[in-house]
Amino acid sequence: MLGISTVWNYNTDLDMFMWLISVKDLGLNAIEIDYKVTREQINVIDSLRRDLGIKVLSVHNFCPTPDNGESTRHPSNFYRLTSLDEKERLLAVKWTKNTIDTAAKVDAATVVVHAGTIDFEDGRCHNLFSLHKHGAAQVQAYDDELARILRVRQEIKGPYIEAAIKSFKDVVSYAEDKGIKIGLETRFYPIEIPNFEEIGQFLNMFGTQGMGYWHDVGHAEINERLGITDHIELLNTYKDRMIGMHVHGVEIMRDHIAPFAGDMDFDKILPFMKKDIPYIIESKYATFEKIRSSIFKLKALI
Repeated sequence: MLGISTVWNYNTDLDMFMWLISVKDLGLNAIEIDYKVTREQINVIDSLRRDLGIKVLSVHNFCPTPDNGESTRHPSNFYRLTSLDEKERLLAVKWTKNTIDTAAKVDAATVVVHAGTIDFEDGRCHNLFSLHKHGAAQVQAYDDELARILRVRQEIKGPYIEAAIKSFKDVVSYAEDKGIKIGLETRFYPIEIPNFEEIGQFLNMFGTQGMGYWHDVGHAEINERLGITDHIELLNTYKDRMIGMHVHGVEIMRDHIAPFAGDMDFDKILPFMKKDIPYIIESKYATFEKIRSSIFKLKALI
């Protein structure tokens, strides 16, 4: 089923009723609730979804966003399930359970999660992306920096993986009791968890309890462009365990634009979009016309 994320043209003052009407005008009747949506907006969605004939397919962790403090981090990583700080790890588990409760409230089948990250001196790998941006992707400086990041990641990842496993034991069990699946999402930055191999590790451990693979087209494409993991290899490896997909376009190293926009060969993704799972358009800032055009194309192809 094709849906769209509330990330599309979102702001905290958004009139959620009018946004839902726009979704209907696009020709869609399904959505994902993103991590930025407020409690009040969640309640509006819940109160209107049946009358408007809109189904909530998935909810993105954390939803609602934690309101027990401030964080300089990206809202989806407000707390980390991989944290070595036990207090933070337990808060991440708590707020993930809150998201599972949100999913149960709105009859969504899946909660999409970011597993976490490895604490590193440059969490967003600014130097790596800067080298890539300035055309150094094929020169020694870039290769050396990528090799350094991946080497350090491998050397120090152990305790973070253990923390993730400990968190997932709690989270997945809680979700299973409520009939909710956990969608383990492809990550963006090299130091984030899981990488290609770790996806399989977690799915092997928790797949029978309802954890599945959630593919993010943009994240996977950026990983390929960084020289880390081949996009199609990722899909080929985990296609049978895929329970959802975030669909958007990529322009150079920027994702979350309208599907089919940008410079990514979208045709390579289409063979993997035949499965009966949610496909969520996750485009942050795109015009109504661009989104509607991409929906027409997607409906004709999948």
